[in-house]
Amino acid sequence: MKILLVEDDQATGEFLTSILTTNRYTVDVALDGQSGLELAILWNYDLILLDIELPNLDGISVCRELRSRGDATPTLILTAKGLNDDVVTGLDAGADDYMIKPCDPTQLLARIRALLRRGTGLQSPTLTWGSLWLDPLSAQVTYQQQPISLGPKEYSLLELFLRNPQRVFNRSAILDNLWEADDFPTESAVTNLIKDLRRKLKTAGMAEDLIETIYGLGYRLKPPPNESVEHRMPFRGSPAESKNRNIEEGLVAIRQLEEQFRSSLRQRMAVLETTLRSLQCGELTAVQQEGAREEAHRLVGGLGMYGYAQGSEIARKLEHLLEADTLLAETTITQFSQLLTDLQNEVARKSVMLSTASVESISDAPLPLILVVDDDVAFTREFQQEATAKGLQTQIVAVSGLEQLPQVMPTGILLKWSGVSPSSEEIKALKILRQQFRSVPIITLAEQDTLVNRVEASRLGSDGFLTKPIVPGQILEWVDRVGHYAIAQQTPQPLKGEVLAVDDDPVMLGVFTNLLQPLGLQVTGLLDPTQFWDILTQTNPDLLLLDLEMPTFNGIDLCRVVRQDLEYSDLPILIVTAHTDRVSVQHVFEAGADDLIHKPIAESELVTRVINRIERARLQQQLNRLQQKQTEVLQYQSRVDGLTQIANRRHFDEILGREWQHHRQDQMTLSLILCDVDYFKLYNDRYGHVAGDACLKQIAQAIQSCINPSTDLAARYGGEEFGVILPNTDLNGALRV
Repeated sequence: MKILLVEDDQATGEFLTSILTTNRYTVDVALDGQSGLELAILWNYDLILLDIELPNLDGISVCRELRSRGDATPTLILTAKGLNDDVVTGLDAGADDYMIKPCDPTQLLARIRALLRRGTGLQSPTLTWGSLWLDPLSAQVTYQQQPISLGPKEYSLLELFLRNPQRVFNRSAILDNLWEADDFPTESAVTNLIKDLRRKLKTAGMAEDLIETIYGLGYRLKPPPNESVEHRMPFRGSPAESKNRNIEEGLVAIRQLEEQFRSSLRQRMAVLETTLRSLQCGELTAVQQEGAREEAHRLVGGLGMYGYAQGSEIARKLEHLLEADTLLAETTITQFSQLLTDLQNEVARKSVMLSTASVESISDAPLPLILVVDDDVAFTREFQQEATAKGLQTQIVAVSGLEQLPQVMPTGILLKWSGVSPSSEEIKALKILRQQFRSVPIITLAEQDTLVNRVEASRLGSDGFLTKPIVPGQILEWVDRVGHYAIAQQTPQPLKGEVLAVDDDPVMLGVFTNLLQPLGLQVTGLLDPTQFWDILTQTNPDLLLLDLEMPTFNGIDLCRVVRQDLEYSDLPILIVTAHTDRVSVQHVFEAGADDLIHKPIAESELVTRVINRIERARLQQQLNRLQQKQTEVLQYQSRVDGLTQIANRRHFDEILGREWQHHRQDQMTLSLILCDVDYFKLYNDRYGHVAGDACLKQIAQAIQSCINPSTDLAARYGGEEFGVILPNTDLNGALRV
C-alpha cells in the first residue's frame, strides 16, 4: 500500500516514514503543500497524511483542491493545531480523519487501517495459492507449512499478485505499486525482482511457477493448482516472534532518527533564545516573531513524536504566546522567558533519559485488544483462550458494566445480543460503544438470525453480524476481516476517455464498443476512412484503433498522416489486422503504430492493451507538464535571489550588459544605483541570522516598491549590497527613486 506524507518538519517526516515503512507501507514524502498536491495529482496513492501548516500551500488548500478535482483518496490530517475550529475546518475541507500531534504511533496506524478499510471493503486476511500462504497478520510466507524468507520488495510483489489474481500488470504498473516516487529504477529492476521471487519459491520446494508471463502485456497470477487437503492449514509461528521480527527491521533506523533529532534541538532552541533577547530589548520584528512561532509549532509535533511529551505541551504554550498581539508586554515577556527555561530544562532532562532507554520498548507495545461485551462466562472463557493463542489480548465486560471500558483503543469489539430480540440494555450498549469508539469495528453476535435484528444492528452502527452457533475461531476470523489486520485492495477507478475506431466492418466496430464502453470509454466508430481527419479533429480522442486493410485509405496511411501532425503526433495508435507475417508487422511499426492487435481479437488482450496505452500516454503528458513546470521553476530560480525574491547578481549583470549596449547605440540615458546596508554585521551578530534575513527581505521589498517593475530591475548584488537598473532615466529621476 502506498502513502503520501506531506510534512515540512524533516525530523517528524523521517520518524513517520520509518514507522510506516516498518509496517510495510511504501511512502512518498513532500516537504511543502505545492509539491504534495502535484504528487497527489500525478500518482495514485492509497492514503494521504497531510499537515496543515505547510510552505507554499497550506494543507487545507491542498485537501480542498484534491476534492474539487474529484480525488477521493482517503486523507488524514496530522497537525499540532488542535482547536475545535481547526478540526471542523479540516473535516469540512474534505479530510476523512483528523489527528493532533503529538500522537501515539499505534493509534495512527490503527486509524490508517480504518481509513483503508472504509474505501475498499472487506477481504480474507490470509492469501493463498495452492499450498502457498501469505499471512498479513505476521507478514509471513509459507509453503507446505514451512516459512519462506523474502525481502521487502519480493514480499510486496507476491502480495500484489495474490490480491489481484485476474489482473495483468505491466512493468510500469509494478514500478508504480512497489517503488517510491523518488526512486528511478528501470524496467529491468522488475524483471530481476520477478526472477528473484521465482528462484526463492523454487528453492522452497514449489514445482509450479505461479507467475505467468504474457508476451507484450506483462505478468499475472496463474490459476492455482489442485492442492491436497493436508496442506490447507497454514503454518503459524509464535505471534510474539512474528511481531518482533517485523519491528526489528525498523529499530536501527529509529535509533538513528532519535539521535539526529536530539542533536538538532540546540539549533531549534537557539531560534527561541534569539527571539527572547529581541523581546527583552524591545526590538522584536513581526517577521522574527512569525519565524519563532513556526519553529515552536514544529517543536510541538517533533518533541511529541520523539518521546518529549511534556516538552511538546510547553512548546504548544510558546506557540500560542507567539500568536498574541501583546507579546511585548512585560508580563508576557516574563511568561515567555519562564516557558523557554522550562522547555530547556525538560529537553535536557528527557534527553538523558531517552539516550539510555532502549528503543526496543517499541516492540514491547501491548498486543491488539479485543473488547468482549458478554455475560456468558463459559463462552467468554473459551473465546479468551482462542484469542490468546492467536496473539490477541481480550477484556471481558458485562453488558451492564460499560463504565469499565478500556483506556486503550481496542482493535475490535464483540457485543452479545441474547434472546429472540435484543433487550433495551443491549441496544443501549451498542449505541454507547459506537459513540465512544467511532473508528473501531463492532461485531454483533446474536442468538436469533432475523431480518429485524440485522437491520437494528446495522442502524446502530454494527460493522458485522454473526449468529450462534459459532465457534470463537470463526469470530476471530471476522475480527481479522473487519479489524486490525485487514489490508485493503485498491478499487480501480473507471477509465474515462474517448476512442476513435476506424474499420470498414460494422461488426468489428460493434465489438470495440461492447468491450470498451463498460470501462468508461466513449467509442466513436467510423466506417468510411475518407472522413477520418474531420472526425479526428472533432473528437480529439485519447486513442486510435485502425484496421489495417480498408478501401481508399488503409490503416498505415492514416497512421502516417497522424504522425506527421504536430498536435496528434503523440496520440496512441493500435493497428488491428489478421496478418501475422513479418513484413506486415514491420510495415505497421515503421508507420509509427504503438501496438498491434491480431484478429480474431482476444477480449482480455484488447482491453489490456487499450488501457495500458491510454494510461501510459496520460502519464507521459503529466510528466511532460511537470518537467516543463520544473524547467520554469529552475529558470526562475537561476534569475532570482532565494532569500529576498528579487533578481540575483547573475541576472543583474546580464540585464545591465544588454541595457548598456542598447542605450549606447540609441544614445539614451541609463541610470544605475548601487547601495549597501550600514552596520549590518553588527545587527546580525546581535539579533541573529533569522532577524538579519528578515531585515534583508524588508529592504528588498522597500526598494522594489520604489521602482516600476515593468521597466526597472532591482537586485541583490551580494551580501547586504543591492543594485537598481533604471532604463531611460536621468540623474534627477534616479535621485527621486
